[in-house]
Amino acid sequence: MTLQTSLKRCLARIEAATSGYLQQVGWISTRAQGLAEDKDGNPIPWFTYPAIELLSGRVRADWRVLEFGAGMGTLWWSRKVGAVTAVEHSPDWAQQVAAKCDAKILLTTEDSADAYMQPALGGAPYDVVIVDGIFRNECLDAAARLVGPAGIIILDDAQRIEYAPGLAGLLDQGYRMLPLHGPQPVSKHPGCTAIFYRDHNVLGL
Repeated sequence: MTLQTSLKRCLARIEAATSGYLQQVGWISTRAQGLAEDKDGNPIPWFTYPAIELLSGRVRADWRVLEFGAGMGTLWWSRKVGAVTAVEHSPDWAQQVAAKCDAKILLTTEDSADAYMQPALGGAPYDVVIVDGIFRNECLDAAARLVGPAGIIILDDAQRIEYAPGLAGLLDQGYRMLPLHGPQPVSKHPGCTAIFYRDHNVLGL
C-alpha cells in the first residue's frame, strides 16, 4: 500500500466519523455510549438502519405491536403506535423498560419456548410481531398465528444461521421476505433485519 493510499484511507475514516452516513444516523454516539439512539438521543430499535428508515416512514398510530424481547425498540414503538406489548424474561430489564414507557411488559420465563411465549398468546391479532429475544425459531412459528391477515413479522439478526429453520418455516407458509442489510446501532458489524409479509400488508409492500 502506498503512502498516498494510506493517507486517503485515513481521511475516509475521519470523514465517515465526522460528516458521513454513520455520523448522520447517530451511529458514532451509539457506539460510544452502548445505547440504541438516534442522532438526537431518542431511542430506536436495534435493527439495521435501512429497516428503521423504512418503518419510520410507514408506521401508523393505530397499530398493535407485539415484541418478543423488550428493549429500546419498545420505547420507540410506544411513541408511535396505539398499543405495544412486550414479552421479557429478565425481571430487572423488564422493570427498566416499563419505567420509561407505557408499553405493556409481560414478564415471562426462559424455562421453555412454550412457557416463554405463553403470556402473549391471548392478545392476537397484532399488526406487527417482532422476534428479537430468545427462542426465536419457535417465536417465528407462533408469530404466523399471532399476526392479522395484513400483519407483518420482523426478525432481527436474520443473517444468523441458527434462525434458518424459523425463516424457512415462514417462507413455506407463503410469506415473502425483505432482508434489510446494513449497519446497526452500537455494533461494529453489519446485520440483517428481515420483514416477512403477504399481500395487502400494513406496510404496503
